[in-house]
Parts: sequence; C-alpha cells; structure tokens
Amino acid sequence: MKDKGNNQAKIDHMLFWPPLLAIVLLCAWIVLNPETGNKAVNSVFAVVTGKLGWTYEIFVLANIGLILYFIFGKYAKKRFGDELPEFSTLTWLGMLFTAGTTGTIFFWATIEFYYFLSGPPFGIEPFSPEAWDWSMAYSLFNWGIGGYGLYVAIGVVFGYFFFVQKKEVFRPSTACETFLGKHASGIAGKVIDIFYMIGVIAGVSTSIGLGTPIISELITKISGIQHTLGLDAAIIVIWTIIFTISVYSGLEKGIAFLSNVRVYLGYGLLIFIILVGPTTFMLNNFFDALGISLNNFMRMSLYTDSHLQTGFPQGWTIFFYAWFMSFALSTGIYLARISKGRTVREFALGATFSGVLSAYLYFAVLGNYSIQIFNDQVIDVTKIFNDFGAQRAVVEIWNTLPLSMIILPIFVVLIFISTANVINSVAYTLAMVSSKELKYGEEPGKLSRIVWAVILGCLSLTLMFLGGLKPLQTSATAGSFPTMIIMGLIFYGFLKEPKQWD
Repeated sequence: MKDKGNNQAKIDHMLFWPPLLAIVLLCAWIVLNPETGNKAVNSVFAVVTGKLGWTYEIFVLANIGLILYFIFGKYAKKRFGDELPEFSTLTWLGMLFTAGTTGTIFFWATIEFYYFLSGPPFGIEPFSPEAWDWSMAYSLFNWGIGGYGLYVAIGVVFGYFFFVQKKEVFRPSTACETFLGKHASGIAGKVIDIFYMIGVIAGVSTSIGLGTPIISELITKISGIQHTLGLDAAIIVIWTIIFTISVYSGLEKGIAFLSNVRVYLGYGLLIFIILVGPTTFMLNNFFDALGISLNNFMRMSLYTDSHLQTGFPQGWTIFFYAWFMSFALSTGIYLARISKGRTVREFALGATFSGVLSAYLYFAVLGNYSIQIFNDQVIDVTKIFNDFGAQRAVVEIWNTLPLSMIILPIFVVLIFISTANVINSVAYTLAMVSSKELKYGEEPGKLSRIVWAVILGCLSLTLMFLGGLKPLQTSATAGSFPTMIIMGLIFYGFLKEPKQWD
C-alpha cells in the first residue's frame, strides 16, 4: 500500500489544529499553574460527576436496553452485509475477547478490591464484613455489561454503515448524516468530530497515566532505580520513539507480533497464578461476588449517594462509565470492522460477553490472589498503600508470586506492549479523523500520526504531574461527556431514519 502520509494537503486543518492547540495550551497552563490546575481539576470533576453523573447512569441503562433490542428485536437476524464472515467464529471470538482490555487491567484487577474495602459504598464501615461483600462485587459491576456494552450498541450502528450502506465511516460526523444531511460535512460535523477527538485523547491519557507509574515501580523493584517523574517521562518518550520508528520503518507487523505475544503471555500468566494460587478461594469468592453484583444490579446502577455524599459512585461507577465511553466510538468501529457477515444477534452477544468474560477472568485470578495475600498478611498492603501509593502496593503483591524475578519482567513486557499498542492505535485513529478526503486504502500522514502520539504522551505526563488518581479520573469524565451526546445523536439518527434493513 502506498503511503501518501507526507502530503500535507491531506491534513484537515479545521480538525487538526483546534484540538491540538487546545491540548498544548492546557498542558502548558497546568505546568505553569499547578495549584490552580489542581483546583480546576477538582471543580470539573465535581460538576461532571456530581451534577451530571446521573446522566451517565441513565445513558448506560438505556444502552443496555438497546443491546437487548438488538438481540431480541426485528434486527436480530439481519447481517452485516451479504459476504461470508472474514474470520472463523473461534478466531473472531478470540479477537473480541482481547479487544476490550489494556495494560491497566492488571492494575485494577490487583488493587481495586482495596479501594472498595477501605472506602466502601452505602456508608458501610471500612474493612467490615459488609465491606468485604462489596469489595469484589463492585469490581464485577464496574467492569460488567454496563461498561463493555457501551462498545456494542454503537458497534451495531457502525456495522450497518460499513457493510449494508457501504460507507467508509471513520468520523462520527459521517454517522450523523442521516439527520444532519449536508451539515455533517460543515461546521456542525466539524464540532462533532473535534469533541470526539478530545474525548478519545482524554480517555487514552488516563490509560497511559495509570500504566506508566506501574512500569516505573516494576523497574524500581527489579533494578533499584528510584521512581521519579523523570522515569515516568522517560518511559513515555520511549513509547513515542518506538511509535515513530514503526511509522517510518514499517514495523506495524512487529507491533502486531508483540500484540500476539501480549495475549499469550497475559493468559499464560493467569494460568500460572491459577495453578500456584488459592484456586478454590478464587472460584468461591468470584461466584459469591457475582451473585451479590447480579442481585443488586439496579441498586448499583442508579446509586448517586445523594444523602451521605461520600463521592463513591462519582469516583468509581461514573468514572468507569466515562472511561469506557471515551473509547466507545473508536472501539465500536473496530468491533464492527472485524464482524463482517455476522448477524446483529451474534455480534451483540459475542461483543458484550467476550469483553465482560475477559475482564472477569483477570479479576477472578489477580483480584482474589491479592485478597488472599491481604487476608494472610503476607505483606502489609495497607501500610504500603498509604505510604507509597497504589502502584507500589500492586508491585509488592506481584512480588509475592513464586519465581517473582521472572514474573515481574513479564509484567513489564505485558504492560509496556499493551500501552504502546494503545498509543499506536489511538494516534492512528486521530490521524484518520484529522485527514482530508482520506480515500479507501490510503493511510493518514506519518507526521500527523507522530504528532498525535506526542500529544497523548504530553497530556498523560501533565496529568501525572498533578499527582494522584483524581486528575486521571477528571480527564476521562470531562472528555466523555461530549462523546455521550454524540452517541445519543448517532442512535437517534439510526433509529429514526428508514433503513435498508427494514
């Protein structure tokens, strides 16, 4: 394939410069005014999650209803095109299974229980038996059908555009043509695409911002090098350099190879932990937590904590909804792309439960291993968490595994590759959206892809500069709100307009 990426005429300046300059100015302002930046971060988080948080909960429930409609309604047996499926069912399910997880899953699956145990919902006393009941149950809820389902309903819509209407959709504005008409290629469409780009940037910056300190802590544990912001910055720079080399030297196949290595290493590692860990406890606690989560699904789905105002649903459920939502459009496009020839019902069931099962596998293994380490007091998780932070606690838990000096480097490779792939794919997506008249078979400009990779790294580093989890949570929640509006508009247009499937 011939790459015309150096042709600057291919850049759509209306889509390239506004979000680029906005992120650059934001990063510069935060670095120059860290205290004011922290206050602004807290204010934005309070507004989006506190005053608007209920909208996320209603939207997610409506999205689940739409998925059920696609599974059981009139579109259930409709196909994404007349062609045969591109991949075998087993391969397709495997691709779906691994699509929804990044390197941050290792972090959350290991330590999330402790956040909920030490700061439980519903005004429950920390570290009480009731808190233990909810610690794993809330993880399964947050990483369940509500979150992963955000990729699925929108994926059905994109599948219709790709394989039934034969449209090459790489911008959300194109999916809005059914009700925007000619305005989809005008100012209204540009605004939609810019908000989409900002949402994706915010979501992936959260992923990078969570993954980078974990790698730094692992390097510190293995080599003794002190964990500093400089080490975090060096890791992000290395990611950017790798991406730059891949763009100019054609190493995409190499990255694809590393991605396969990640899959095999990741699930191989889980099998190892199952074999050496408390297997019976893992199974018992997982199913117990699953029962609590399913039994209280509606209570957890609509929990806003309006009386006690502890901030629990805002800091967790709404944050996770927002984070998933940040990736919903781009992930929905990817899931639809690999699902040619599938029925709507096949897609909705496969895409929903493959992601959920993947996440549940990580939590069942890593989460319950961590709980057992905490219960047996193998290490003082509370002291490490309070004195050195969550990332250090995660690494110390992993260090209790047999053959830890082999296992820890494997974790480095897994998280490093996972995050590098995220930067690669999102930078490519942003370059596509900001390209002008990108024809089928053409690639976006190389320089554009590199610029977006650098911007992603800079924003992630800026958020880490502010310190703590709150800036990362704010990035995801603030960036996702426009995405939620765009998704609503796309659904409205799809359901309203007469279609070739009818």
